[in-house]
Amino acid sequence: MIAIPCPGCTSVGSIRATPDMQFRCLECRHEPIAANLQLDQGEIWVVDASGILGFVFDPAESVREMSAALGEYLGADADSMGELEALRNFLDATYRLQGALKAGLPYPIAET
Repeated sequence: MIAIPCPGCTSVGSIRATPDMQFRCLECRHEPIAANLQLDQGEIWVVDASGILGFVFDPAESVREMSAALGEYLGADADSMGELEALRNFLDATYRLQGALKAGLPYPIAET
């Protein structure tokens, strides 16, 4: 999980869920509105066990990226930079999937 920085004081990891289902920065007491906190496409809000607000990458997108990287690897020339780049892309997507699973998101079921 990647912690969201507070828009009020830029403290990272200080925005926590409150009992009234809002968010509040523990440093500056700013209460960010979730609608104003923009995420990029493919990112999903999460709140960890201690209440910290963050985001992870969509596990379904990570699995698609892993599949694409595998195809790139299999299509690349042996011992080429293409092979290395494909392996790096696969590894990056694997780490993003791992982060989403650690945050409690389910493993995506393959579409048939």
